[in-house]
Amino acid sequence: MRFQLPQFIETEINIVGPFTLKQFLWIAAGGTMLFLDFSVLRPVAAVIVAIPIVAIAGALAFLKIDDMPLINYIAMAMSFMFGPKKYVFRKEEEGSIIPKR
Repeated sequence: MRFQLPQFIETEINIVGPFTLKQFLWIAAGGTMLFLDFSVLRPVAAVIVAIPIVAIAGALAFLKIDDMPLINYIAMAMSFMFGPKKYVFRKEEEGSIIPKR
């Protein structure tokens, strides 16, 4: 019996226009924050606050570092910064080229 396997399991499917679901949700969250920003603040202050909101939402939606989404990269950096670190010293024998583990 033969089974058909999916071909492109690493590729995310475009759900909303040219955007994947994650990209659409980041853009929608940024748009919601912009709507609240412009409805609460005066126009000049709203534009000043809107610039970082657009930059952060756009970076979270589209920026990839080493083919990894920015949010995953930030999560790994936070895990490294605040997680436990264990350093193990292993004394190497003299004359051995390959360190023993």
